[in-house]
Order: sequence, then C-alpha cells, then structure tokens
Amino acid sequence: MADIVMGTNGVKEVKSKASSMFDKYTKMVEAYHYAEDSVRGNIEDFTSLRTDIGTTYRDYALKLIDIYGDSIKMVSPDLFDFKRIEWLDVDEMLKYVELEYNKLSDKCAALMGEISDSFRTSLQSSLQSYKSLSNGNKSLGLAMAGLTMLDHYMAAGERTNRLKADLSVFQTSVKHDATRIKADMGRLLVICKTLNDVIIPKANVFLRYAEKLMESDLKAILDSLYADETIRPLEEQRRALLQQLKTLDMEMNDHLQNIDVYTSLINDITSTLESKRTSYADAKAKKPSKPFFLVNWLTFGTANKNYYRDYAEWNDNCFPLIREYESYQVDLKLDKDELESHREAQAQLKSEYNKLSSELSKVSSEIKNKIVCSDDVKLKMLKHLRDMVAMLKLGREIMESKIDEKLVHTVYIPDYKETAKLPADVEQNLSLFTGMLADNLHADRDMAKELLDGVAEYAGRDKKIEGKTTQNKPVEYSEEELAMTTDAMEQSLQQGIALFDSFAQLKALQLSGRLASAAYDEELKKHADEFKREMAKIDNKSAYLREVFKRINLASNEEERKQAMLLLSDLSGFSLSEQEFTDFMNGKKQIEL
Repeated sequence: MADIVMGTNGVKEVKSKASSMFDKYTKMVEAYHYAEDSVRGNIEDFTSLRTDIGTTYRDYALKLIDIYGDSIKMVSPDLFDFKRIEWLDVDEMLKYVELEYNKLSDKCAALMGEISDSFRTSLQSSLQSYKSLSNGNKSLGLAMAGLTMLDHYMAAGERTNRLKADLSVFQTSVKHDATRIKADMGRLLVICKTLNDVIIPKANVFLRYAEKLMESDLKAILDSLYADETIRPLEEQRRALLQQLKTLDMEMNDHLQNIDVYTSLINDITSTLESKRTSYADAKAKKPSKPFFLVNWLTFGTANKNYYRDYAEWNDNCFPLIREYESYQVDLKLDKDELESHREAQAQLKSEYNKLSSELSKVSSEIKNKIVCSDDVKLKMLKHLRDMVAMLKLGREIMESKIDEKLVHTVYIPDYKETAKLPADVEQNLSLFTGMLADNLHADRDMAKELLDGVAEYAGRDKKIEGKTTQNKPVEYSEEELAMTTDAMEQSLQQGIALFDSFAQLKALQLSGRLASAAYDEELKKHADEFKREMAKIDNKSAYLREVFKRINLASNEEERKQAMLLLSDLSGFSLSEQEFTDFMNGKKQIEL
C-alpha cells in the first residue's frame, strides 16, 4: 500500500521481474553445464573403449598379416575428432547478462530513492500550498495541492515507463540467449543419446565377444594349416622365420634409436665446440711461459715469482674453459665411435633381415601354393578368414563412429531485436503526435476557472455529507489566483503529455519485444521438431540394437553369435568367394581390414 501511495510500486515490479528473469537465466546456464558435462563424460567413455578396440584390432590384424603376409592390409581407422564439437560459452553470456541486470537493478534502486524523495517533497509542498492559500480561498489551496501531487505521480509514472522500456530491452536480449541455450541443449541431448544408446553399447558388446570369437577363428585357421602334413613343416618354418624377423626388427629399432641419440649428441657437442673454439684458442695463447733459469737468476727469483703469480691467475680464469673444451673433444670422439659401432651393427642386422625376409617369402609362397591346391584346406580356411575379416571390419567401423556433422556446431539463432522492430513510420508518427500535443494543448484561464469551480463543488458536496449546508453563490477568483492555477495546470498538462509519450514508446517497444519473442519461439520450435525427429531415429536404432544384443547374449553357439554380431554393422557384410580366396592366396587380390 505504501508503494502505491508513493508511486514506487511500478519500480518494485520491474525489479522483481528482472530478478526473476536473471534467476531463471542462471539456472538455465547451470542446466547447460550439466548437459555439457554429460556429453563430455560419454565422449571420454567412448574414446577409452575406442582405444581398447584399437588394441584388439591391431593385434588380430597383425596376426592375420603374419599368416597371409602382404595380401592382408591393415587400414588405420579414420577416428572422429571429438574436440571439433562446439559448445556455447554460456559463462561469457552470463557475464554480459549479469552486467545488464546489475545496471537495471542499480537504476531501480536509484529511481526508488528518487521517487520516495520526490513524494516527500511533493507532499510537503502540497501541505504548504494548502496552508498558505486556504485562508484566502480553500478551493485554490486544494487545487494547487492536488496539482502538485499529480505532477509527482505523473513524473514517477513517466520515469517508471522509461525503466519498463529498459526492462523490455533486457527481456528481449535474455530471450535471444535463452532460445540459443535451449536449442543447443537439444543438440547436446541428441549427441548424448547417440553415444549412450547406440555407439557405446556397440563398443561394449564388441569388446565383450569379438576377441574370443576371433581367437577361435584364428585357431581354426592355424589348425587347418597344421592338419595338412605337407603344410605343417612349412608353417613351422615360417613361424620360426617370423620370430627371428621380429627379434631382428627389435634389435634394429634399438640400434636406430641409439643412432638418433648419438647423432643428436654429436651435433650438440660439435656446435658447442664451434662456439667455444675462439675462446679456447685465446685461453691457450694466454698461458704464461716459465722463464729461463738465467733470467730468474739475474732477477734474483723475481721472474719465477711473477710467473707463478701469472700462472695462478691464468689457471683460475682460463684453465676451466680449456678443461671443459678438451673434455668435450673426448666426449665427441667417444660418441663418434659409438655411432659408428651402432651403424655397423644395424647394417649387419639389416643384411640378415633381408636374407630372412627372402626365405620367408619363398616359404609363404610355397604354403600358398599348397593351400590353393588343397580344396579341403582352402574351404576350411576360407570360412574362418571370412568371419575374422568381417569382425575386424566391424571393429574398425565402431572405432570410426562419429557425430553427425550438423550436430558438431552450435545451433544458430538469428537476432530478431532489430528485424522485429515496428516500422519506422509508426514510431515517427507517435513522436509527431506527442509533439503536436505538446505544441497545441495548453491550459488557459477558462480551464483554470473550471478546475477551481469543480474543486469548490467537490468540497461543498463533502460538507453536505457532513451535515453542513452553505448557500449556493458564485465564487469569484482574482486574476492572480487564475494565473497561478493556469501555470500549475500547464505544468501538469505538459507532464501528462510526457507521461503519454513514455507510455506510447513503452507499448511500441513491448510490441516489438513480443514480435521478437514470437520469432524466437518459432526458431526454437523448428529446431526442437528437428531434434525430435533425430531422437526418434535414435530410439528406432536403439530398439534394433537391443534385439541384436539379445540374440548375441542368448546365442547357443559361436556361429550364431558371429552372425548376430555382424548385424551390428551399418555397412554391408563382408563376403569372400572361393575364387576370390584363390586370387587372394595367389597374390592377385588384397584384403583391406
């Protein structure tokens, strides 16, 4: 009630609305952080699983390469870079909104104080006007007191309207940010659901079953090789050669690493020696020479004393540099010797490696020829190779799982603060109208008299209610009283026009805000509908995967489980015919894993 009486209720309403908007905005930012953390957590989980799948993929791909050689090609998976996913900088957005909120809050506090002070001043002025004028003419006193308070309320209303206009601008800005955040949270939800309901479950199932199934196929392939008496010794020889090559490869890598180390050390020492060469030569040249004994005898030992003094000084200042330089020279020679030793060893190992590789190629070629000639071995190996390759391709496909490109970038929401404004001619006409009112609407002597008569009539009515009667007789006003009333009315009239102008501008601004708000709601609905369609696709895929997982878990044998596992693939299944296998074994076809 006190706020209504003083005229501060409008300011309090603005402060309350601004505070409510800021609180909701802050909670929205917190919700976005929660959504972002959830997505980042899912990304971290998948990348960890992806690394484990990669280890399994490389392990079994290399085992196949050990068996089939260059006919098998391991392909490095094209891993999606999850760092490409963009995020809204909601903290920076919050800082800006908080800054604008604080500005508006400060305006509210300042205006509350100003209106309160104005009320007290106006009330005091009204009382003084009434007291000073009521002795002569109570109607004049009441009229002047009333106009003074009216000026206060209209001025408070005008300033409150200006504040409400600032609130409307703030509201529209917050609406734009809120729409961006809400729309982008829809995007994050789709990403989170994609990872959580599709990609991660597939990765988990692969890691749970694939290695065991591939190990079984690998064993079957090797058993097929060892089951044939003509192939078994060749395969044993091949495996022995492979082991030797691996050992040699490790030794060569070790020597190559040492070569790199010593090459780097030699370059560093050489550079250091080059930089200190001049200083070293100067230090050597400055070394004092011991005087001839006759010179020392003739100088009664003074020459020796000078020599030992100069030598001691030279030893303190120059010898450490010489010692360091010559130490570097020794290290350089030792490092060069070590480098040459590693190069010779590496060259020897390389020669041996090439020799063993040539032997391996001959043995592998002989094995392939025998496999091709044996229909029984070929058919046994074909099935298991086909299954193993398909499983490895599935692993690579899961590793290459990615987020749709349209979900990588943050949702774009156009800024409608400018485009949703009322036409310029409307605002111009409003301004012209209020200007015309201010120019043409003025108080005059007749309006002043009507006001005083009205106040007198109202006062007379109050007296009748109280039981007091007065004779009706026309009231006469002096020119001074009419002039005083006219001036006060003119001031109130112009203040009223200013109030109307602020109200008209406020309504125009609020209408623009509603237009912008409607545009933002339409944008949000458009994106929400799109994300709903994406969520429906994920739900369908998730339902399909659950059925596949059920088949995998309930499979009664490995063959059923393999077939169910291959249903996880989004690509066409791998197929290898007998003729293709023959071409593969003959080196005419290469299989990419």
